[in-house]
Amino acid sequence: MDKNPAVNGKEGRKRNLRWGYWALFVAILAGSAAAYFAWWSNFRSLRPEFAVAEPLSIREKARTRGVLLWSESVLRAPQEGVVHYPQGTEAVRVSKNEVVAEVVSGNSRSVIRAPYSGYFVPGLDGLEGKWNFSDLWPGDGQLPGAATFRRIAEGSRIRKGDPLGKILPQPQELRAIAYVEADRAVRKQIENGMLLFALSLERPQRASVRAVQDFGPKVKVYLSLPSFPLGISLTRELEIEFFQGEEKGVVLPESAILQKEGKMGVFAFVSGKLEYRPVLGLPLPGARFLVTEGLRPGDLVLTRAEAGAERKVLLW
Repeated sequence: MDKNPAVNGKEGRKRNLRWGYWALFVAILAGSAAAYFAWWSNFRSLRPEFAVAEPLSIREKARTRGVLLWSESVLRAPQEGVVHYPQGTEAVRVSKNEVVAEVVSGNSRSVIRAPYSGYFVPGLDGLEGKWNFSDLWPGDGQLPGAATFRRIAEGSRIRKGDPLGKILPQPQELRAIAYVEADRAVRKQIENGMLLFALSLERPQRASVRAVQDFGPKVKVYLSLPSFPLGISLTRELEIEFFQGEEKGVVLPESAILQKEGKMGVFAFVSGKLEYRPVLGLPLPGARFLVTEGLRPGDLVLTRAEAGAERKVLLW
């Protein structure tokens, strides 16, 4: 049996009214949220973040190839036979009169001793007696490439007079010739008789400058290196990093730099107000910037320079 139509109509109006209330509530809530986020966005834009200028020092380096020079003597077999190396076939430090090789032929056995203390190297690269300062130093041509070191195998059969290896007297200075990019800092170092350098991942060292040839943007230098490691005796060339000028300043986010009409500047917080300051510097990896002139360590700078340029900043 159907209900009274008047009752049904009344309930329908109540249901519609409830839905209307809910719709109005949701609309008010959404509007309030939108208004809040708009206010917050405007608040953040008017009160942006500041970055602290932190001190930083960067030393520029230039990698180049250098050729090495040292004194050496080739040791030769006194007879034909099979060669043996009592201390192995790697480069080794030996004392004077220490046995470095033996040549055996039947019942005959010849012992080869070190004529002086030094590094014994059981092999050659073919440049012994041909790799000289007098050939490498003159002119501004490219430095020649070193030859491949060839080790003499244990048990090799050799003839009388064949090389058994070579010995590099120790102590002796390890010398090097290289071209260096000549910025102001490098020239200053040369005037002081020293050049700061590093090999591979080693710490910086100082080389004594023996002679210099100036070719404008580059100089050719003849150096005495501070040490002569055993491992270097297998090659006549190596990669050298020379330390050039040192850049000092403060580091900031790259976004703090305003570039306009070829000039750079920042907005710094000074005495309770924001002021524009021209700066000089250079970009760094990682979206950073090194300011070399115009700021001091500890200065507060607007992180996003565009906000300052648009005058959309409130400091309180």
